[in-house]
Amino acid sequence: MTACISTFPTGMPRPDMDAVSARSLCKDYGLHHALIDVDFNACPGQPTVLLGRNGAGKSTLLKCLAGILLPTTGNVSVCGEHEADRIRAAVGYVGESPCLDGQMTVAESLYMEMKIRERARSAGSFQEDLLRTIEFAGIGPLLGKKCGVLSKGHAQRVALALAMCGNPDVLVMDEFSSGLDPAQSASIRQVLKRLSQSKTVIISTHSIGDADALGGFIYVIAGGKVAGTGSAEDLIGMTGKKTLEEAFLELSQEEK
Repeated sequence: MTACISTFPTGMPRPDMDAVSARSLCKDYGLHHALIDVDFNACPGQPTVLLGRNGAGKSTLLKCLAGILLPTTGNVSVCGEHEADRIRAAVGYVGESPCLDGQMTVAESLYMEMKIRERARSAGSFQEDLLRTIEFAGIGPLLGKKCGVLSKGHAQRVALALAMCGNPDVLVMDEFSSGLDPAQSASIRQVLKRLSQSKTVIISTHSIGDADALGGFIYVIAGGKVAGTGSAEDLIGMTGKKTLEEAFLELSQEEK
C-alpha cells in the first residue's frame, strides 16, 4: 500500500495513511460537467462535510471517492489505493435512499452482509464484530423486524450498520438526514461524530444546520467546483458574514 500525497493546500486537514484524497478531479456526463478540477482530502478525527445546493455535484463527488463512479480525468486515492475495486473494498457507502431487502429481517440482512465481507474484516470473532456493529448503530430493538416496515430513520440506521460491516476504514454517507425528523437527524449525527474519531467519515448535506452541528471540516460545493473550505468559523471569517448560512449563500453563488 503506497502512502498518500504528503503536501496539501493551506487550510486543508492533513491526512494520515487512512486518508481519502482527490486531485484535479473532473466528471462529465456528455456535455454536462458535474465536477470541475476538484481537489479534496479527508482523514480521521472529525467529519468531513460536503455542503451544497441540490445538483451542486455532491453525490457525484461521493461516488467517485467511493469507487462507484470513475472520474473522467484526475485521480482518487483511498488508503493508498487507486483502483476502483480496491477503493470499494475500503469504503462503506450509504446512499440517500437506503437500499434494503424489504422481505428480510434486519438480523438476516446484517448476517448476510457480515458473511459477504468476512474476508475483509479485521482480526476478531464474527460474533464480536456483529454485536459491536449492532450496538454502535443502535439497532438492537430492530433485529426481528422486516426491513420493509422500517421508518426512514430506522432504515438509515440499518443502512449505516450494513456499511460498517467489514470494519471499513472510510465511511461515506450521501444526504444522511434527508427525510429524517430533527430527533432522528441529531441521533445519527452523534453516531457519525463518534465514528469519525477512528474512521474517515465523509458526509454530504444541503442542510446548513446539519453541517454546522457536525462541527467538522466543510467543503462548499457549487456548480461542480469547490467554492470554499474550512470550519464553520473559517467560512464565516473568510466571507465577512455573521452566520454559516450567510457565508454559504455567498460562497455558493454559481458563476453567471
